[in-house]
Amino acid sequence: MKNLSFENLLRDAENLMLNENDSYLQSYNEFKNYFDNIDVIEKHNLIIGSHFVYGWMPTIIHLDINEIEKVLDYLNKAKSGSLLTENQLDIIKKCINNSIVGTSKLLHFINPEVYAIWDSRIFRYLTGKKSSYGIDKSKAYVNYLNALNEIQKHNDYQILHNKVQKNFKYEISSMRAIELLMFETDRQRNSNK
Repeated sequence: MKNLSFENLLRDAENLMLNENDSYLQSYNEFKNYFDNIDVIEKHNLIIGSHFVYGWMPTIIHLDINEIEKVLDYLNKAKSGSLLTENQLDIIKKCINNSIVGTSKLLHFINPEVYAIWDSRIFRYLTGKKSSYGIDKSKAYVNYLNALNEIQKHNDYQILHNKVQKNFKYEISSMRAIELLMFETDRQRNSNK
């Protein structure tokens, strides 16, 4: 994650421009509100939530619910604020298209304070690599979450957050602010790719 530094993020926040009509941005708060209104995640919520996050992805979802009880237990732990282990993430990942990207999106909507979205644009921003080789490892996702937690501890983090937050009419989490900044910066830099 050679490109992740507070200074790079702050510089990129100065140039952040969002299109308020972007369906990706419009659907975000609706997805988050869905899980905000659920006390206990059940199979029904997993199926609906997994399918709506795959609306943001170019692939069709395949759910493997062989370990549904474990998956639901881990999702509810994530909802309550627990940071899941690599092994727990792997079990959820196997359920959701065997994708840590899809898993990260679902976890983010379940608990946006603890989990950030992880995808190829974020990976490219962080690594500078054109290839996404290594993106689907739970260990890489855990390292990413740890790195974002460190960014949030920076003395001037609130300045960065405010620069991103001003683009929204609702509150966004720190994880969302940092992730969205990287996503949009990569999208602007690579708009023709």
